[in-house]
Amino acid sequence: MADSVVNVSGYDTSYGIDAYLVHATPTTSDYRQIVSIGGDSSGAGSTATVTGGSLTTSSHDATVYTKLTEIDTAIDTIDGVLDNILTKNTEIDTVLDTIKIDTAAVKLDMNAIKVDTAANEVLLTAIDTVLDTIKIDTEAIETAVEGTLDVAVQPSTSAYLSHVYIDLDSNGDNPATNTEVVAAPGASNKLVIYGVQGSLVAGGASDYGNWYLSDGNTSAATTLWTGRAQGITNTHFELTFPYGVALTANTALKLTSTEGSGNIFINATIYYRTEAT
Repeated sequence: MADSVVNVSGYDTSYGIDAYLVHATPTTSDYRQIVSIGGDSSGAGSTATVTGGSLTTSSHDATVYTKLTEIDTAIDTIDGVLDNILTKNTEIDTVLDTIKIDTAAVKLDMNAIKVDTAANEVLLTAIDTVLDTIKIDTEAIETAVEGTLDVAVQPSTSAYLSHVYIDLDSNGDNPATNTEVVAAPGASNKLVIYGVQGSLVAGGASDYGNWYLSDGNTSAATTLWTGRAQGITNTHFELTFPYGVALTANTALKLTSTEGSGNIFINATIYYRTEAT
């Protein structure tokens, strides 16, 4: 061997190795430590001694080599496990980074909700202010009208109804054709009928006849009221119109009567008012 510190003292052809003296006393011949690297694999890595020209190996050294090999294998396995752990840790870090991003997004959403809540509070405050103002105005109105609500509402003079009396109870009064009962009220005015009251009877048991109130001239389209008498039994009538029956603007109220045989007799009162169109 080339190392100048080691003194080569022999060669063994059986193992194909060099021997070198490693004992503290160079002159000692029986304590030589050698490393076997020859063809005998059972001795590979063994510690051997040369005594009296003969090579002796320690069998336990092969076992040490085997154990060292097993340890190397175990270390490689451990390295693989550690690599897997490192990979898992990297995956966990990725998941944690994702959770961190999601948490940040949730935080932004919560901040937006807080902003919306604040805006709603401002709006509600404004609504409360308006409602308070309305309440104040309502109270002011109540104060202004208090004491006047019990005042009786009196109609004006023009609010009262007018009336006209009809007396067609003598021979020769009937028949009548479009006889004016109430004159036309003038431009921009109209007559409104609110009630009719009276009685109607014929002169004999077989006598009969009709009478009509019309809007100008009697026709199916303009007749506002009609009544019929037949026989000597008196017929009484009384009708009111809550909303009134209006004539055409600036037209007169007229009466028409007909007799079938004999005579009919009419007594009636008409209630009306002149109103603006």
